[in-house]
Amino acid sequence: MTSTSQRRYPVLASSALLTATLLLSPASGTVMANQAGNQQAEAPLQENQLSEKAKQTEQKLQMLFPALDDTSRYITLETKDQPVYEIRYEKNNEFFARAYIHAETGKLLTYLLDDKDLEIADDKLAYKSAATFMEGWIGEMRSLYKVTRAPVGDVIYSRYVNGIEVVGDEFRLSVNSAGQVTGVSAGENALTNINPADFLPPAQAMKKDQLIRCIPSLLQLMYKTGENQTDLVYSAVFSGYVDAVTGAELITNRQYRTWRWKPTSLTPGGKVVKVKNEQEATRIYESEFGISLKGSIFNSNGGNSEMERVYFSPDFSEYLYTKDDVVIGFKSYSNTQTEKGKTILSEKQLLAKAVQFLQPYLKQEEKEFYYRVTPDWKNPDRGNPHQYVVELVPSVEGLPLEYGRSIGIGVNGVTGKITEYYQQLDQKPAKLPDKRKAVSIDAAAKALLAKPTELLYIYPFINGKRLVKPVLAYSIDLNDIDINALTGKFKE
Repeated sequence: MTSTSQRRYPVLASSALLTATLLLSPASGTVMANQAGNQQAEAPLQENQLSEKAKQTEQKLQMLFPALDDTSRYITLETKDQPVYEIRYEKNNEFFARAYIHAETGKLLTYLLDDKDLEIADDKLAYKSAATFMEGWIGEMRSLYKVTRAPVGDVIYSRYVNGIEVVGDEFRLSVNSAGQVTGVSAGENALTNINPADFLPPAQAMKKDQLIRCIPSLLQLMYKTGENQTDLVYSAVFSGYVDAVTGAELITNRQYRTWRWKPTSLTPGGKVVKVKNEQEATRIYESEFGISLKGSIFNSNGGNSEMERVYFSPDFSEYLYTKDDVVIGFKSYSNTQTEKGKTILSEKQLLAKAVQFLQPYLKQEEKEFYYRVTPDWKNPDRGNPHQYVVELVPSVEGLPLEYGRSIGIGVNGVTGKITEYYQQLDQKPAKLPDKRKAVSIDAAAKALLAKPTELLYIYPFINGKRLVKPVLAYSIDLNDIDINALTGKFKE
């Protein structure tokens, strides 16, 4: 890494102008310090290569944290989901602090000091130190926030308008026993919008007896198998947020997630692929799935062939899974790689890629499935954030049946390559509840709305872009998402 100069930026002439520049900007997701390894970093930068807004924020940090004055700075631009500068501060060649600053808006996402003091401040000192910092950071706008203390010791500044919480518009501060602020984390919507006229008054929200008409479309009748039995349930298949005026579902994830299972018909090929040793595994992997091991040969975890067996490449980038010597899946990190600038496949295209791959390996009786497409939250760090998983569960008596393991197919959202495949459906339950005895979906909706429900202001996403104006929304408690369809009550 290249060290930059060890001077503080000159103080701006107008602190008020700086505060407005830092905070009155579009929202961006919070990046925590421990996510550094998941970012796609470019080459190190010099201080003068920071964007103007980022420079102003970094200058503000140094005014509030004078100890940063004699540090060396190592700057990289991370571009995985959004353009974010990581600034690593070192003192005496040791890590001292780290800051993440959004490159376009200049918003401080996270600041973390390498604190040797592991004790936290008492309430009085914590509140005082946090108040001093916030006064310096956002000035008179601090009055827009309510302050509380988290159980873990952080001081939290949360914004409320019309007595309603603005989700994501918050600041969390860590304070040590010496009264030093050691960590700052800004919510993804921190001071995104301060115009009171943009916040609908709660009187415009529909009443609960009106809201109940919007809930049936957000429920799905389905079978779910637990440890000892299979239940018929109404499952809540939405984000948990609905527009308080229109009743429409609101999406709060940057990448749209499908909660509802959708039906689809497949044409099974009945193909069975068997592997008995490392050599066969290598040959099959390349010939059947078209993924090159580049001259290397699979290793394996050995074990009994009746148990699940794992074959893996020497560099741990390719995996093949078998049970009873039958191939039941694979995982390829080489297929996650992609090229910049290409468009992202639609849900329909992702499904088509998964179905095209899967059909030859389905048993002849496996013709009807329900599917959903979700972002692959588990594996975002292999060079392509646009990874998706197409999940499939059997259709039984016209309803989706969740039991044991579903079929999961990972798809590269840019190239369409299959990155992961796993199929091991357990034996279907012998007895299912009678769906004709289910309570009405309206009764299930009533049960759902009997749970805690509150009004909030949120900034939802539409087509992957966050709205700049807040939406008055009902938040519905989805901790228990399944209603017993035979009793109309939540499962205990």
